[in-house]
Amino acid sequence: MAEWLDRALTPTALNTAWKRMSTDKTVWRPGLPRREMEKNWVLHVLELVDELRSGRYRPAPLRQFTILKGDGKQRVLSALSLRDKLIQRAVLTVLEPIGECLFHNDSYGYRPRRNVEMAHRRACERIQCGLPWLVDADIAQFFDNIPHRPLQKRLKQLIPDRDLLALIDLWLAEGASSLSFLGTRRGVAQGAVISPILCNFYLHELDLALAGKNIPFVRFADDFLLFAPNERQANEALKFVDQKLKTMGLMLHPEKTRVTKSRRELIFLGLPLPKPTEKQVVPIVRA
Repeated sequence: MAEWLDRALTPTALNTAWKRMSTDKTVWRPGLPRREMEKNWVLHVLELVDELRSGRYRPAPLRQFTILKGDGKQRVLSALSLRDKLIQRAVLTVLEPIGECLFHNDSYGYRPRRNVEMAHRRACERIQCGLPWLVDADIAQFFDNIPHRPLQKRLKQLIPDRDLLALIDLWLAEGASSLSFLGTRRGVAQGAVISPILCNFYLHELDLALAGKNIPFVRFADDFLLFAPNERQANEALKFVDQKLKTMGLMLHPEKTRVTKSRRELIFLGLPLPKPTEKQVVPIVRA
């Protein structure tokens, strides 16, 4: 048993993960409701741990359903069984410290002690500090298009544990949304516990590229703004990020990405952005 996966299987990690799902009514596995599982809770958890230690574990098939997005289009979400949620939540306790030592300070999405209000406040600060021109960017079908091989390569550089990497590979394979002619898998399951941090691991390369070019940004998952003092530099930033994402196997959404000057009508993460001359009052957010 490799050390990193072993950390996720400790009683403390599993107990913490289970408490996070105290109100989750998902079936433990297909054919076994939670209320029946709880009659023999210790037995079922120990069986799960034994499967993981022996390499016999396989995730249950994802249950998929659609929801309507704000633009009227549909988004496919995936629902995991409770046993898969439990182990993904426990593994997340191992991955989060890795991410927090790695991720850029202007990345806010799906991170502990960070939220939408903090990202919005940072964006307002940049606008008021003389960077009123924006690249308002959207990555086309981000979750569905993350290529597995580059993601797996990056995870291998960060996680020195073949057993944990193999476990993540199982979840990636189960959540893949497409398979190319050459057999290249793409996509992570929207709704899976582990997916958001995998997205942050993948987009960390973009964050580093932007920082290396001295392009100020604020990113919340796949929703981000680039900031510039004038329209020319904003267009240069747009060209750079477009080319960078293409090298990562991703594309900007042509209808949802634009260069514009900040104004009250612009919405970022559900909140309005200020005019460059406005003094933005932002509520205090405590870490």
